[in-house]
Amino acid sequence: MNFQTMNKQRKFILIAAVVGLIAMFLPWIKISFFGMSSSVNGMHGSGILVFLCFAGAGVVAFLGDQTKNLDKTFWFIALACGALASLLMVWNLIDVMGSGMSFISFGFYLAVLAAVAVLLATYIYRNPSDSIKGGFDSLKHDIEEKTKTDAPK
Repeated sequence: MNFQTMNKQRKFILIAAVVGLIAMFLPWIKISFFGMSSSVNGMHGSGILVFLCFAGAGVVAFLGDQTKNLDKTFWFIALACGALASLLMVWNLIDVMGSGMSFISFGFYLAVLAAVAVLLATYIYRNPSDSIKGGFDSLKHDIEEKTKTDAPK
């Protein structure tokens, strides 16, 4: 892998995914009370699924010809990973804000930004011919080809 020759879309996805992976281990909630403090990182509950989404987007950025944009199947997978991570992070943000607790720490905000960055980098730097329907059809076709067995005639 040569980062210098890597496509711009892949670079941004990879950078955002790595930042997101790091943010998962930083404090998400920090509570200080009478001189004692406690913090919790993002590797709990739905944070594990967000971690897997960041890892999936990062792996997809490495697959295929790195000097070109993602092909339709990998583009759709990266887009789905970014969308799911963004949705879960916004859901967690609404959940925490709704409970009246304002103990969110910088790791949570960094994970939100990284999830949105994966989604935007995947979508903004796509090929002009890529569409969500085309990506879904390409993924479906690839799965059918991999699972198709030749029945004896």
